[in-house]
Amino acid sequence: MLNLVIVEDELNIRECLIHLFPWDSLGIKVTASFSNGQDAYHYLSTEHVDILLTDIRLPNISGLDLIRMLREDKNPVEIIILTGYKHFDYARQAIRYQVRDFLLKPIKYEDLTKSILNIKDMLEKESEDFPEPTNNGDNTYHTKLITMAKDFVQNNLSNASLETTAIYVHLSPGYFSKLFHKITQLTFSDYLIQCKMERAAELLNDIHFKTYEISLMVGYDNPKNFTRAFKQYFNVTPREYRNHIIKE
Repeated sequence: MLNLVIVEDELNIRECLIHLFPWDSLGIKVTASFSNGQDAYHYLSTEHVDILLTDIRLPNISGLDLIRMLREDKNPVEIIILTGYKHFDYARQAIRYQVRDFLLKPIKYEDLTKSILNIKDMLEKESEDFPEPTNNGDNTYHTKLITMAKDFVQNNLSNASLETTAIYVHLSPGYFSKLFHKITQLTFSDYLIQCKMERAAELLNDIHFKTYEISLMVGYDNPKNFTRAFKQYFNVTPREYRNHIIKE
């Protein structure tokens, strides 16, 4: 299934998109939703997302700013913009950022379905252009690529993502993701989180580093997001983890 993220500040529209649209029947999984561009940007910078469905008028970071920042990061996510009639001309500016489609509010079921299926067909065709990883024959080359990718992640935790790592080993994000899972039996996202959390735990042993400094060192601009991820991984907050170490 393809991963999709929804960014919409109007709660009723966001909830309708998440719960009322038959994503499963289209082979789509809504992996996250956000009410503002800033939180969406942090998520998209660390997680693999195939399709982004975003409004233009958002708090903190506008939809266009979000798209611009993603493209500056070389993030290849496919983008569909949601917009009202009076903002349509404004939305056209996003063409230079390779936005796939514009959908006018109120969103029509047929238009959204058509747009999603067009993107899905394109991504599947792109994936078919690469050979399927196999367990047969000589996997030395693939194994070396994954080793290179792991080294890149370990040495660039502050800005490593699926997209930047795929670019480093000269593969498309989709094929690299598939190859990584085939070789390691881990999703790239799980591996990246594992590396970040284990490095953070090591750094917490050094009392000279403040928690917000550690969060930046492992790629979290927002300390709250870092704390949330750390607690989810270790079942304790960074402060609790450090206090336990000090007591020992």
